[in-house]
Amino acid sequence: MLKFAVVGCGNLALKYSIPALINSRESELIVCVNTSEKPKKIIEQEFNIPFEISFKEAIRKYDFDAVYISTPTGSHAEIVTIAAHNKKHILCEKSLGVNPNEVSKMIEICKKNKVAIFEGFMYQFHTQHRFVKKLIDKGEIGTPLHFKGWFGFPPINPNDFRYDKNKGGGAVLDAGSYTVHAARHFFKREPIKGFSIIENEGYKVEIRGNVLLNFDNNRTASLAFGFNNMYQNKYTIWGTKGIITLERAFAVPPDFSPICILEKQGYKEKFTLEPCNHFIEEIKYFVDNFVNEKIKKEWRNEALIQSHLLNLIKEETLF
Repeated sequence: MLKFAVVGCGNLALKYSIPALINSRESELIVCVNTSEKPKKIIEQEFNIPFEISFKEAIRKYDFDAVYISTPTGSHAEIVTIAAHNKKHILCEKSLGVNPNEVSKMIEICKKNKVAIFEGFMYQFHTQHRFVKKLIDKGEIGTPLHFKGWFGFPPINPNDFRYDKNKGGGAVLDAGSYTVHAARHFFKREPIKGFSIIENEGYKVEIRGNVLLNFDNNRTASLAFGFNNMYQNKYTIWGTKGIITLERAFAVPPDFSPICILEKQGYKEKFTLEPCNHFIEEIKYFVDNFVNEKIKKEWRNEALIQSHLLNLIKEETLF
């Protein structure tokens, strides 16, 4: 069992991450940290967990092994640096950093201090993706050729950090990162060519984007993401004989039964799958592997590759 501190107690952390750390058999939540005292009452009274407004103070007062970072991307570098220097392992929600240079510096600090750092995309631990893989392995859609992913939502509070460039906001590092990560991991390789269209609409950050990626050998991906859209949260895999669609691919509540649709010529079947708490599954994966040197190296390389690709997309660099 690994002892954790949480840094960042926003709505999603309160709703999913903190309960997962409390309920997981692999973790013990020791203290929660947030720069404002807004969640203090919930943390102390509903979760019965100590609360601090200073991460350094939490380190001084409490004994824990790892930190779960759930703050805006722009704050990650400072928190990671403090954690690493104090020998705390790091599970950090995506995106790890605002650019490859920042990510590289975080990784070097963690290597120097011999602590693990993992960029958390918890969606990948949901069991629905294993179901999709089984269908593909059985040959249900023939050879997979095209991955299409959508992730976006209607306008959010204008004061939200996602609209703030200084806090690491923007659609690429947020919703877009999921679609890019999913395409890369589905094909299990990196794209050889890519093209992106990024739209700001007068904001200081990108509001939506479209991306086309070439993974070689007739394998491609088209990705769409953004903030000011009708809600979309799915991916489709198009093969030589059929199509598979996950209707709730990236953001999935623990008690939600996802839908998978298999389509072939003249045939369509809908599967209602079992709920899965992918927050707890991600914690288990981290705890099982944080001391494995080979996997720790894979985590570091993965974060760098993801950051480099997101940066190319964000800058609309044809590659």
